[in-house]
Amino acid sequence: MTGVMRVSAKELVEQAVHEMFDRRDAAAVDRYWSPGYIEHSIVGADGLRGLRDLAGSLPEGFRHARTRVIADRDLVVAHGRYEGLGAEPIVAFDVWSVDHGKIVEHWDAHQAWAAETVSGHTMLDGPTEITSPSSTAASRQLVEGFADLIMMGRDRTQIGRFFEGDRFVQHNPQIADGVSGLGQAIQTGVWEAVVDKVHRIIAEGEFVFTQGEGLLRGVPTAFYDLFRVENDRLAEHWDVVFTKPAELAHGNGLFRPAGRPPACGRPTAAVASTCDARIRVTTRTQPAVPTVVLDDQADLV
Repeated sequence: MTGVMRVSAKELVEQAVHEMFDRRDAAAVDRYWSPGYIEHSIVGADGLRGLRDLAGSLPEGFRHARTRVIADRDLVVAHGRYEGLGAEPIVAFDVWSVDHGKIVEHWDAHQAWAAETVSGHTMLDGPTEITSPSSTAASRQLVEGFADLIMMGRDRTQIGRFFEGDRFVQHNPQIADGVSGLGQAIQTGVWEAVVDKVHRIIAEGEFVFTQGEGLLRGVPTAFYDLFRVENDRLAEHWDVVFTKPAELAHGNGLFRPAGRPPACGRPTAAVASTCDARIRVTTRTQPAVPTVVLDDQADLV
């Protein structure tokens, strides 16, 4: 009798990416990726052929260091740094979907590495390990509320409930630490951003990832954010932000899920049993508040 070794979605993705991109094993495509693989990347073409072409075009100096990896059932998020794709390193999020032991779909976001940041932190440093796996549900609920009320602006007077005083470690290179630092960046126009839609919320332990889109200084923009929760409050934040390209090398769009249950949006009894709660597609229903009162309220993204 032959035993069957079962691996988690996270383990499968980590092994697949290691063999494909670290070891440059082209045969990994057939071992780990589905024949119907769907690509949403800003750089790659669709399907297995696009994946093979991308892998085959990587320069000798290419490196991909994965700093954080979280998984929520069949969705896996990798946060890390690419080197060798240009003159400067790139910070990236990669989101992988796994079905029946194969990678079936991929989304990504890239941003140039900033050597200097306002906060003094790098774009990747900070805690990397999941230390509170039992807190997944509570962490997701906190970030869902933050996305709805604050990021999308339904009621920004509620901002105080999400933080412990002014404590907030910031890795966005343009924003200082603290809730006050975020408010200051918005008030001065450094971070003039509005999130219109949140497409996915993926959580494991104290880490919660959101995938959204909106406007940054009036330009259509994709927002990939990662939050760390501590003592039921938002404690730390990393992000990758990029202008939505006018054209892609495929017809799948940047966000559209393929072959999945419908997004839940705001929960209702009618869809609760048939939708995927991690795929939100929650849409902002009112204009963003344009002003910030630093002591009492911050209008932030």
